[in-house]
Amino acid sequence: MKMKYRAVVFPVLLGSLLSACSSGTGQTGPKEGASDPTPPVKPSEPVELIFYSTSGESAESFNGKFGDVIRAKFPDYKISYLRQEPGSLIPEVIMTGRRVDIVYNVFDYVLDPLLNSSIAYDMTDLAKKHGVDLNQFEPSVIDGIRRAGNGKLYMLPTSLQVPMVFYNKNLFNKFGVPYPKDGMSWDEMKATSQKLTRKDGDVQYLGFVGSPQYALKMTPFSDSYLDEKTGKSTFERETWKKLIQTIFIDTDANNGMKNYVIAKKALPNRLNFTNTQDVAMLHFHSEFPAAVPKDLEKIDWDMAALPTFPELKGVGGQATAVAMSITSMAKNKDAAMEVIKFLASKEAQTANSKIGMMSVLNDESIKTVFGSGSQFKDKNWKGAYYNKLAPIAWKSTYELQVDRVYAAGVLDAIRGEKDLNTVLRETAEKADKAVAELKAANSK
Repeated sequence: MKMKYRAVVFPVLLGSLLSACSSGTGQTGPKEGASDPTPPVKPSEPVELIFYSTSGESAESFNGKFGDVIRAKFPDYKISYLRQEPGSLIPEVIMTGRRVDIVYNVFDYVLDPLLNSSIAYDMTDLAKKHGVDLNQFEPSVIDGIRRAGNGKLYMLPTSLQVPMVFYNKNLFNKFGVPYPKDGMSWDEMKATSQKLTRKDGDVQYLGFVGSPQYALKMTPFSDSYLDEKTGKSTFERETWKKLIQTIFIDTDANNGMKNYVIAKKALPNRLNFTNTQDVAMLHFHSEFPAAVPKDLEKIDWDMAALPTFPELKGVGGQATAVAMSITSMAKNKDAAMEVIKFLASKEAQTANSKIGMMSVLNDESIKTVFGSGSQFKDKNWKGAYYNKLAPIAWKSTYELQVDRVYAAGVLDAIRGEKDLNTVLRETAEKADKAVAELKAANSK
């Protein structure tokens, strides 16, 4: 097998939190989109499916989300999980002689390593063979996957995530500020955040903490990181400038966020929200409650839809999909497809929706039960569906590398040592240089 690989270290924390928490039971069916209680046909020979995630999550986490429910549905299959060690890459795993049948994570975290290790597999014919109706999925997600794969179906989605605002009610009560609500504008968010960004005793409270990962990757303006035609950085576009100014700079007050970033060389994260509790509002994805419920038990919280820009009426951001890809080296591709089909079935999706996993199916009956079975069922779950979805931007095979360059650019913008136009220009130049170096390395 011809191998190409690049020096990429995948963000383990981000990937593990972005990964779906798929659990519950579902059923496959003989017809497209149908549910059939008939158990799977017993295989004529032993089947082992080896799963691998680029998130580096634990085996316990895999079993809780996927392994146990798959084993219950397919008792004759051996379901194994190969954990990615910190810093290791798919090509390095393959070069040790190990087989990987199914790779999963957020879809651009899957696409990049698959294509750059030459094990991507077009699942189009296999999906048709097994009666998977692509029309049942959220259209923007299937379109985004096909566009990223230049028309090929390298993966199928199993859950969706959208950007949300999570807030600590205790801090709003402490400072007498009204809670955020669905339908806010970014101007309203700015005013709310500035009221909460304050020093109280020895504690610096921050009103709103934006996330570069979700702000950039899920931008409502649907800008791709690189221009689809030229392959060059798009970071000097006015839409990127407006996004960064609005989410990361205007929400600050009295240089509270700026000083934090200068001192820590990083933005606050979810642990500032749940553990130290010095962040009033956190920009995070909709799967947060299902991903780390123990952390959210520590605070009195709720959630609201992401604010919107005036020129994008009602559009909160792009969805991202947790997806599963059958590799070209998979030993039993038919068995692998049956498992993925099961995870995308209406029954499995309904069960997952109840515990707070947004469904990939365009089915209102599944959306109506969203969060109803969660331990946090009293929260504002409808906020996840309040906004319209932006079209999913085109993804290049250099997505993860450019993502890191852009995230660093956001920190530069918050520090304010240079004007924003200069930061955007210099970040774009760094991204183009990184891509050029990677192309040169891959051509050797």
